[in-house]
Amino acid sequence: MLPKDASGLPAWRERVMPWIMAAVRFAAGWILARGPLVLLLGESSFLRPMATALERDTVAVAYVLGVALFTWPATYLAGYGLLLVALAAFEWLWHRIGFHGSALPLFSAAILSVLALGEWFSRWVRRRLYSH
Repeated sequence: MLPKDASGLPAWRERVMPWIMAAVRFAAGWILARGPLVLLLGESSFLRPMATALERDTVAVAYVLGVALFTWPATYLAGYGLLLVALAAFEWLWHRIGFHGSALPLFSAAILSVLALGEWFSRWVRRRLYSH
């Protein structure tokens, strides 16, 4: 039988699960940010001449920093917020240069929300059930 911690879960699961979820949050964040980053930073991107360097770089930094913060278990909420800001800023740029939006930003925000709220809820349940 595996040793259990105070929560009744196997000790290895309690240590490994936050990092598995961090990998899932990183993968989701990277998949959602990769396309906009290519458009913002790519040398041959059609978006390059249509937005200023400051606009492109600011949105790109928000995406990269958002993914990094969203990945780390202690800062996932800050990363979630920053990724939502980056999504909104990219959508604003997209509309400003004359392209029509799609449902993709809302779908992306929904994916991020499920991961962030799932993490928050699991921590809340763990605190409620296992703190004495």
